[in-house]
Amino acid sequence: MLDNGAKVYVSYTWMYVPTQGFKIGADFSVWNFKGKSHSVGRQYPTDRFVENKSANSININRDNYLMENLPGAGHRVLFSADKNGKKFLDLTFTSAESGMVQGDGLSKVDGANFALFVHIPYGRVKGRVGIGDDTLEVQGYGYMDHAWQTEKPTEMATRMVTLCMPSSQSFIAGRIGITKNGEPFGYAIHRSENSSGIVYANSVLEDEKKYSPKKFPKNLTFVWKDSTVAPLKFEAKAQESFSILSNFDGFLERQAIKLALGNLLYKRGRSTTELGKLDWSIAGF
Repeated sequence: MLDNGAKVYVSYTWMYVPTQGFKIGADFSVWNFKGKSHSVGRQYPTDRFVENKSANSININRDNYLMENLPGAGHRVLFSADKNGKKFLDLTFTSAESGMVQGDGLSKVDGANFALFVHIPYGRVKGRVGIGDDTLEVQGYGYMDHAWQTEKPTEMATRMVTLCMPSSQSFIAGRIGITKNGEPFGYAIHRSENSSGIVYANSVLEDEKKYSPKKFPKNLTFVWKDSTVAPLKFEAKAQESFSILSNFDGFLERQAIKLALGNLLYKRGRSTTELGKLDWSIAGF
């Protein structure tokens, strides 16, 4: 989330494409880049994924997606693609609050394994973002996590909510999944003036009733198992909505993913809460 009002998202994932096997997907999107939004995705063979543990780096497709240094201050993310015009990002965390995880981060969700590590709940970032021949020097704040699972996303979570806030003093930041039955999993990091720790959602509400994840919500309230932490309530009015299928390279791949998984949609926005501004992303089918 940049100081100039733009928002940038970048991620990679190992995914199974029916009839084609596993691939590495890399996605980049920017909202409000000089008043316009852009999104691009690429898919690569798994042999294009190179992890160098001694150098603390991950390199996908010869520097098209590059992560350098351990999560924390100095962690760098680079993305580049030339698909329907050039897209470019090069950001480095200049500061970072410490991440947290309980144990190995592994939990069971309806018999399947799910793991989450919130590496950077809040940090300042600086670098460049480019669309076409237009490149801007930018700075702002960032969030970083890593999740993996042993079940298809459609079988594990009907909705996945990512939360972060533009403050290092008081925030809630993390990822909460919601099963088909409306049960939450995952966790967030809560920081106040007096303490910092992991919080788990006890329930998820819409209009003060248990949220039914058959549709995207109009508002959400996370009630935490730790009753000393105030519920997080916000209006889920999206600034940006798009389908991840639009980022797949070919028509046949898009159809195969749609038949196997469904149409993964993202809705993102910024809302006002009692803690302050909240940047959120809700993914679902």
